[in-house]
Amino acid sequence: MGTSTMTWLVVEDDYAIRDIIVTMCELWGFNVIAFKDGYEAQVYLSNPDPAPPLPDVALLDIRVPGPWGHELGAMIRQHPRLNDIGIILMTAYELGGSDEDAYLQSAQADELLYKPLPSMDELLAIVEQVVENRDKQLT
Repeated sequence: MGTSTMTWLVVEDDYAIRDIIVTMCELWGFNVIAFKDGYEAQVYLSNPDPAPPLPDVALLDIRVPGPWGHELGAMIRQHPRLNDIGIILMTAYELGGSDEDAYLQSAQADELLYKPLPSMDELLAIVEQVVENRDKQLT
């Protein structure tokens, strides 16, 4: 899978951040599936065969209404079609090392980013690295 056709799954309750990520994905020519909370994402993840395009990476805000990002990450890891996608958790809250580890482990996430998020170019580089690393693990 080339990163030129990437699909991002974004769960972010801050509409401004969600809007920026969606807009950048569109500018980069990526598909984006965006949800404003964990409830919407949970409905999507409860479908064992979601409509294509399937996401290559999920950017999950930890603290959203409904299931939190790390819980959604755990759902993704249990999903029959999505269990091997990259997972990046995002948070605006300062986490202690043990909390950070707990969130990363429960979601089996590849990365944890603090807000404010890095520049969009840097975010893209991080996402591409996560997806590339996942692809290597699968081959």
